[in-house]
Amino acid sequence: MEKHVIKSLTIVFLDEDSLREQWKHVAGTDAVRLTSHMNSTAPLVHTVQGFYDFASNTLYCPKWNFEVCGHELHHAALGHFHASD
Repeated sequence: MEKHVIKSLTIVFLDEDSLREQWKHVAGTDAVRLTSHMNSTAPLVHTVQGFYDFASNTLYCPKWNFEVCGHELHHAALGHFHASD
């Protein structure tokens, strides 16, 4: 069993456009970026679906997207766990 207490957690539900604007405001980068695989010339589109702002202890996600909101809640509880790009 693991128990996590997250004090003063704020959750903000946003539509897709507002989420992208908030990401740009918080992260200072675009919410949509193009990358490619090593062995391919086809571009891959990466879009921010939701995010957890560690500085303000705020989770931003679409209201009824449980997968994205749950993922971001794990960041709130466990911290950073993505490999850096």
